[in-house]
Amino acid sequence: MSSIPVQQHSAAAPTSSTRLVSARRLIVKIGSALIGDPETGEIRGSWLIMDVVRFFARGQQVIIVTSDAVAVGSSHFNHLDRSLRVEEEQTAAAIGQVQLMRAYEQSFKRLGFGVRPAKI
Repeated sequence: MSSIPVQQHSAAAPTSSTRLVSARRLIVKIGSALIGDPETGEIRGSWLIMDVVRFFARGQQVIIVTSDAVAVGSSHFNHLDRSLRVEEEQTAAAIGQVQLMRAYEQSFKRLGFGVRPAKI
């Protein structure tokens, strides 16, 4: 049996959860695996919204970075039996981004919060 040396520190380093609670601004990346249903291209439920509302309640600013606009918008091209061309992917991204923003806006609005695009 091997042993692992353990060092004791006089001051404990802050844990990830402590840093999360004390942060003034959070950037949340929501990837495509969480947003769009791969079969239908539909946007999944607003499961994340309650977490973001909790951050707001703590006085934290939340910036959501989202992906999957192409996949969400691609449902409008489902009649094609080939890969999308570049200009079709760009169109799908534009359509999908609008749909994603609308979904976020409606979810937050139900809870009394507004959504606005970040200034770049």
